[in-house]
Amino acid sequence: MRVTQFQTNFSVGELDPLLRARTDLSQYQNALEEATNVIIQPQGGLKRRDGLKFIYDFGTSFTAFKLIPFEFSVTDSFLLVLVVGRIYVFKDGVLQTNINSSGNDYIAATDITAAMLDELTFTQAVDTLILCHEDLQTKRLVRNTDTNWTLENLPLTNVPQYPYALSIHSPNFTITPSAVSGNITITASSVTTDTGTAQAGGTNTITLKSSSAYSADDQPNGMSVTLTSGTGSGQSRFINDYVASTKVATVYPPWTTQPDNTTGYKVEAFSAASVNEFAQVDTTFGRAKYVEFVSATVMKAVTEVPFFDTSGVVAGNWKSEHGYEDVWSNDRGWPKSATFHEGRLYFGGSKSRPNTIWGSRVIDFFNFDPGSGLDDEGVEATINTNQLNSIVSIIAGADLRIFTTGGEFVVIQSEDAPVTPATFLIRPQTRLGSKPGVPIEDLNGASVFVQRQGKSINAFQFGSGTNSYQVQQISVLSSHLIKNPIDLAARRSTSTDEADRLFLVNGDDGSMSVYSILVGQEVIAPSSFTTDGQFVAVATEISDTYCIVKRTVDSLDKYFLEKFDETLTLDSAKNGGAASSVTMDHLKGKTVEVVRDGVVEPTQVVPSSPFTITFAIAATADFQVGLEYTVQAKTMPTEPVLGSGSVQGVKKRIVQVDALLNETKDLVINGKQISFRNLGVAVLDKPIQSFTGLKTAHGILGYSATGQITLTQNVPLPMTVLGLEYKLSVGN
Repeated sequence: MRVTQFQTNFSVGELDPLLRARTDLSQYQNALEEATNVIIQPQGGLKRRDGLKFIYDFGTSFTAFKLIPFEFSVTDSFLLVLVVGRIYVFKDGVLQTNINSSGNDYIAATDITAAMLDELTFTQAVDTLILCHEDLQTKRLVRNTDTNWTLENLPLTNVPQYPYALSIHSPNFTITPSAVSGNITITASSVTTDTGTAQAGGTNTITLKSSSAYSADDQPNGMSVTLTSGTGSGQSRFINDYVASTKVATVYPPWTTQPDNTTGYKVEAFSAASVNEFAQVDTTFGRAKYVEFVSATVMKAVTEVPFFDTSGVVAGNWKSEHGYEDVWSNDRGWPKSATFHEGRLYFGGSKSRPNTIWGSRVIDFFNFDPGSGLDDEGVEATINTNQLNSIVSIIAGADLRIFTTGGEFVVIQSEDAPVTPATFLIRPQTRLGSKPGVPIEDLNGASVFVQRQGKSINAFQFGSGTNSYQVQQISVLSSHLIKNPIDLAARRSTSTDEADRLFLVNGDDGSMSVYSILVGQEVIAPSSFTTDGQFVAVATEISDTYCIVKRTVDSLDKYFLEKFDETLTLDSAKNGGAASSVTMDHLKGKTVEVVRDGVVEPTQVVPSSPFTITFAIAATADFQVGLEYTVQAKTMPTEPVLGSGSVQGVKKRIVQVDALLNETKDLVINGKQISFRNLGVAVLDKPIQSFTGLKTAHGILGYSATGQITLTQNVPLPMTVLGLEYKLSVGN
């Protein structure tokens, strides 16, 4: 029995093998079993993927990379390539500068390690890029000119503080405020001091002299000890505990260099270590923060609660609080993520506070002073759930979106009301969780992220119909293409005949899963990209998509920066106009293809120095030389609808295939080479003309249980297939 089957489009892309039996799915008829190195077009056709243009050879010195787009405007953008100790700046595929340790304010090799590159996050505003990682002091990269950039520590002020090691004591002396409120001084009196040479020291202890002035336990608690000479000289610490019988004082924080029996010391009311300590009468009668050390008996302070009056507060009637530290430091970690949103700079998470969000004062981006809680002052909130949700990234959308390892959250604001300290509330939405180290991309208002276990790609967005945030699983029909994702980039369409694209780098095999997305038509069409090597990283700068590719060249693993180029049909390619040769030094010893004026020449092996590929005939218009890549698309198993029931497992033979093509120069259908060259005199050295229309493959041999069509290419030429009609013989 003979039947005619149609596949009018391929808009579902490559379907998960687990769905091969689901002929009842509406998507089945428009799907492919395999889509390798093809792109699904928004109109439904499939075409050969863009080739890769060679941009830069990073050689073997670097093995870890982070690609960051720096987009000042739609016409003025850059690609930053971060490696250990350097930042390479490219514009329009041309290297502008190399920011390294040899320049002033430039990056040191120790600042960003290879292990940190994956989880490095960033945000940008105009000419400033902020780099974040919990183990990196937050950096600011500023473009001065295309070739002059400055990298420096972000100048943060009024950093929030937390009582990481809070100690509360009642020091044995009197304090007197100079005023009841505002910027004041606090003077200590009736202080019992002690000076001498220590008997011994430990990591966080010092043994005072045997004749120390302190004869009672805890007598100097809340005071400061400063090392004045000998081992460890110059350090100041708080005394948290004192045992009179042994003369041992316990200090905070631990000594950087522990004292010994050569160390001179003095115990006084105040020292430089007193900065950020609090003096509190009680919750209503006065509280002030020490902000500057003046002398052993005088500190400058700022009141948080006004003092009752300016009379002296005697020992026992006030308390000293210390152990407060900046939330961001080398010890406590630095912000993990940042974004600009509604006039504030927001930080999300740190090593010591992984589930907290901080926002700066309005239009004062580096000042995090909470003040008294006025609308334009700093904000702060912590995710409160039954499990620790460590923040992975924060994204500015219609609302502030927070992605954690355990779920997705938002700071919801009304359309006509900005976020204020009083309204800064974090609300849970969904519970998928995000994978650290994989960027979160914005695509048509949706935040696209990889699920925490690396099993799916998801779009987080507000659903107007449900009036809530929801997650759509983009990869639900193609989960087999998700193989330990390590990088993600989004390319927005630049014309109506293009789809948006998501590029996902798979860490397991170095392939790239690519999703063509047309939101208005509900089209999500995945395919797989492979190359001679492995994809390592990807990023899109405006409309150009760049990637780092690891290729084995001359028995060495080398890393190249390459760019997808719709005019190319080869990888790691160099191209140009009129020429008779080209130097391919980055591909020494590799077999390369040559396409000259549209004619495919015989392959050549790149020789040793001078690495020159000479064309058989000089190019007069254009050429490209590079690596071939496999192009293959395979239809789903055929399941024709017959009155006799299912024909699964029944022998089938493709008798004839009619392929509707657009601007195609080469195609093989089930092993049959389609002819695109007209016979005549002197045509073999002429380029094949693009063909648009119907091409037929006859005489296809062999039976199978599936009755599938395989489309391949043997030469690097354009190919676009719009649809298939094929005649199928079922049974004997």
